[in-house]
Amino acid sequence: MAEELPKELPKLLPILEQKIDDLKKKFERFFAGLEKRPPLRERDKLKRIIFSIVDKKGYPYHILYRAKQLAIKFNTYNTMWDRMLRQIEEGTLVRDLSGKLIMGPSIKKEKTALEEWVSVKQEEPLEKALEKLYERAQKESQLRGIHFMPREKFIEKMRKQLEPKHKQTRELKLKIDFSQGKPKIKVKKEK
Repeated sequence: MAEELPKELPKLLPILEQKIDDLKKKFERFFAGLEKRPPLRERDKLKRIIFSIVDKKGYPYHILYRAKQLAIKFNTYNTMWDRMLRQIEEGTLVRDLSGKLIMGPSIKKEKTALEEWVSVKQEEPLEKALEKLYERAQKESQLRGIHFMPREKFIEKMRKQLEPKHKQTRELKLKIDFSQGKPKIKVKKEK
């Protein structure tokens, strides 16, 4: 049965403050490995309540100020929890044998074949360069644990995009960029 909350803002604020602290403890237990799942339902329920009180009118300034401070406190925690959950999903935060979160294996910033441009001249077939580019992207995707599209789909998609540019320029330079987390093709035209 759902807990009945008071309608009056002055009585509601201390209860919400306690609920934020309880939610913080639940997330700490999850991040410490003591709980299997994050308390997302409780967070969403509390978020709805907090956002509903922020714009209330008709109360003294000090009560509205306190309500906004609670909303800021909740948003700060919420941002931190979202960041940590995202890092767990991406694999930059992993659990060690004891269940604690530690920084995951980072991808070293060395000059790789991925950072080199693949050059294709106007008289050369575009498919050869796209094959080379696909191989590089596939290797990097596997290292990062990202699913990359099938070879035929990649080559067909890139051919449609690059054929007009290939015919107009003397030389095209292609490179795959993973700096934003997802693979993105960069193109340089040399006329």
